[in-house]
Amino acid sequence: MGKQGKNKKIRDESCKLEADVAEVTGHPADKQVDLGIAGKIASTFINSPITPLLLICCVAIGLLGLVMSPRQEDPQISVPMVDIFFKYPGASAKQVASLAANPLERMMAEIPGVKHVYSASQQGMGMVTVRFKVGESMEDSLIKLYDKLASNMDNIPPGVSQPLVKPKSVDDVPIVTLTLWSKDVDDSGLRLISKELLHRLKGIPNTSQPFIVGGRPEVLRVEVLPQRLKGFGITLDKLARTIRGANKSHDAGSAELGSANIKVYTGGFLKHAQDIERLVVGVSKGSPVHVRDVANVIEGPGDARDIVQYYTGPAWKDKATSAPQGAAAVTIAIAKKINTNGVTVANDILNMVENLKGAVIPDNVHVAVTRNY
Repeated sequence: MGKQGKNKKIRDESCKLEADVAEVTGHPADKQVDLGIAGKIASTFINSPITPLLLICCVAIGLLGLVMSPRQEDPQISVPMVDIFFKYPGASAKQVASLAANPLERMMAEIPGVKHVYSASQQGMGMVTVRFKVGESMEDSLIKLYDKLASNMDNIPPGVSQPLVKPKSVDDVPIVTLTLWSKDVDDSGLRLISKELLHRLKGIPNTSQPFIVGGRPEVLRVEVLPQRLKGFGITLDKLARTIRGANKSHDAGSAELGSANIKVYTGGFLKHAQDIERLVVGVSKGSPVHVRDVANVIEGPGDARDIVQYYTGPAWKDKATSAPQGAAAVTIAIAKKINTNGVTVANDILNMVENLKGAVIPDNVHVAVTRNY
């Protein structure tokens, strides 16, 4: 009797629930409700056995797109920017600005699609930067800029050089910078190692515009001895012309040897201090006067154009690679080609650097990754 009472109570509650649903929806509980287009589509997929397969395919396509899609830090938007360099020897910064930079600014502002034009002037040279609107094509923008320059070449003031055009884009930003430092090797030696390392890194696919910052370059310096130069009756201009003329290679024609035709060249480029010291710059009392008789030729590091120093700081945990305060260093910067995967290129660079340690990079030279895409 108790069980029958419970069943009746459940039926009464069910009937009451159906009545409440009918009252709220306005439809009888036993009547089929029109689900509409969206509801029918959802109902079809809910009851369809291929729905799990579609979900698996969507996940697989998403993962494939994540792996294959190029990834980069900066957005792929076109913001053409062009730097125009020119020289004006002997002119002051004010003259460069008033006679060359300002007229060039007004000229560039007339190009369609240009948003900003600004310039910088200094003694003997200047630069004008032209920035186009977002979305403008780099190729079309360069064509318009070159056309504008070519049609106004006759308006260049006397003494101003031909303009040098250098386009810039988002992909010119380096994706990897490597800083080489050592406790034993000076900045000049680090630069030589960096040049060899950079030559190897250029072979990595999709790398672009690599350059080196810091370190004194190797140069051949000629320090003239004025008293000896005067004693032999040789002018400074003659000494300079002799060295400049010897640092050339000339095509002297060809020679036939049997069935072969051999090209003949004369001269060559000066590579070492001894090559310059042996040059004959004149004759005195019937004896030849060499460059070493009137000057000191020094082969070694030149003047520093830029300085790079490496710091590890007091929080650096690895004492074995802790750098002294302001250690001399050289930085290698490498960019990537447009529309390439920056993450893949950066990983390829770092992998090659690891492989070159001990071969190109000595054991006493440390490599710090100061920027990683």
